[in-house]
Amino acid sequence: MSAITADEAAWLAADLPPLQRQVTQPSGSVIEYREAGPSNAPAIVLLHGVGSSSAGYRAQFAGLSDSFRVIAWNAPGYGGSTLLAEPNPTALDYAAALAGFLDGLGLARPAVLAGSSWGSVIALNLAVAQPERVGALLLSAPNTGRGSLPPEARAEALAALRAKPPSASDDRSAVAERLLTSDTPQPVRALVERLRDALTPVGWSAAMHMMFTTDTPCLIARAQGPVALLAGTRDRMAPLEAHAAKLHAARPDAHLHVFEGCGHMLKLEAPARFNAILRAMATGD
Repeated sequence: MSAITADEAAWLAADLPPLQRQVTQPSGSVIEYREAGPSNAPAIVLLHGVGSSSAGYRAQFAGLSDSFRVIAWNAPGYGGSTLLAEPNPTALDYAAALAGFLDGLGLARPAVLAGSSWGSVIALNLAVAQPERVGALLLSAPNTGRGSLPPEARAEALAALRAKPPSASDDRSAVAERLLTSDTPQPVRALVERLRDALTPVGWSAAMHMMFTTDTPCLIARAQGPVALLAGTRDRMAPLEAHAAKLHAARPDAHLHVFEGCGHMLKLEAPARFNAILRAMATGD
């Protein structure tokens, strides 16, 4: 991939907004989140991937909060966010949790709902279940889900994944190697190695189950409003041909943005282009 620019380097080095807590009454459940930008500006809501957290959107907080209210949650079961009550949650359970989070923020309809990887699955499920809540939809390194597998194959695959949960002792450089490319600049690699700090085994296990409850190519045609798909040509976690291309085939009017030479973490690998796409969608350009 190409070297990062001076602006991108500054965004990647910027301080994160502090974590805030949204407490739901009377249940007392908590959602942690970060927020930056004017409270009355159009809102961009960002959903992280299965091995990440709100901290993965450092470059979006720094690069977009001049004009937008930028919000990123720690999904249920991540960091200090309360795990969903359902031990084997579906994609719609996460979508409902997201809807409740948006209600708590007073956001009836964000300008853009953006999700990376696993977050793209949550975003798409909310956009289909409650289309009035989403102005535009951005799916980065999107995942098709595994809900189309036959029941027996689905159960076997999920059991195999759950048998090897991630832990804090995992080699983070090896994890980053799978997500990035061999020539990813060191500042990006260093950030990616730290993104597992909010990952919990129970949160990860619930997220894994969710991925086997949905088939996003069957959903995307039902999403209303503008849809953008972002995919890296060197993404080994969600290869373009197996994921974004299938979604694009199911929704030909979606704008497919191909990031040459990039891996799975487009928001950090190519933040200037990522932010430009988000900005254009949020302003309707």
